Amino acid sequence: MKDFKKIMVGVDLGPECTAVTPGAQKAAQQAIWVARANGATIQLVHSTYTDEYESSLPGSAGIVHEGLPESGRQAIEALADEARNSGITTEVILSDQRPWLAIIQLAVQNACDLVIIGKRNETSDEGRRLGSNAIKLLRKCPTPVWVVRPEHDLVHRLVLAATDLTEVGDRSLSAACDVALRHECELNVVHAWRIPLELQLQSSRMSEEDYAAEIDKIKQSALAHMDRLIPAELKERTELHAVKGQPDQAIRDAVAHLDPDLLVMGTISRTGIAGMLVGSTAERMLDQVDCSILTLKPAGFQSPVPS
Repeated sequence: MKDFKKIMVGVDLGPECTAVTPGAQKAAQQAIWVARANGATIQLVHSTYTDEYESSLPGSAGIVHEGLPESGRQAIEALADEARNSGITTEVILSDQRPWLAIIQLAVQNACDLVIIGKRNETSDEGRRLGSNAIKLLRKCPTPVWVVRPEHDLVHRLVLAATDLTEVGDRSLSAACDVALRHECELNVVHAWRIPLELQLQSSRMSEEDYAAEIDKIKQSALAHMDRLIPAELKERTELHAVKGQPDQAIRDAVAHLDPDLLVMGTISRTGIAGMLVGSTAERMLDQVDCSILTLKPAGFQSPVPS
């Protein structure tokens, strides 16, 4: 988090265009907190793009508007003034592009380090939580994306990091450590491990003691990897969990048990090329957990969205 010097916040307006939504308000407050801690600047981005189909979806009123009435402009400027009154350099940017597209293009063009948006909790008839902008950003935005739950308390009690022990997992854990240190709160770290295929094939020729020893090595190696990344001043407030199973289930179980304020995780690539699709686990977590989520992209990720 200490590297977040340019922060972009997605801002949407309510149905009457007289006030920003609770999610946008909370996203801006989170941005102010991060900016204060890092000496960062803030850009508030609002899209005036209108899509007749999107506007007809349940819960979609207020996401996009045709033009920007004076009441809406004043509401956004009031949000900017809140940041400026905290001593933070803040700019308002309007775009006629789709909200997610505007944010990605502007984040790349302006070399932003972090995108923050509010999480929407409405559900469709099929039960899936709406929030196409958040999904698009998780998939395509090259910068870290922080999706803030509107009911989220800015004073964190507990931060949960999920890691696959890869490079992006390590960076995610480091970011979670930084948040936990600044909030002086608890940190929990979860890693889901699976039995290697080679060990599965050898298991029938091994004694129970030898097999159990190999399993223990896997767990201890994962715990040691995570422990090396925890700053000394945070170790007393940190719990590490190496869980056998699928990442999705391990993360869901940890969130249900711990009730964290923030889940930090890296997105996992599905291909190894520029413009790769990412975010399968993180994307599902957006739908399945109620806490705020901060996601980081793998090194070398290039957005498929042209800048």
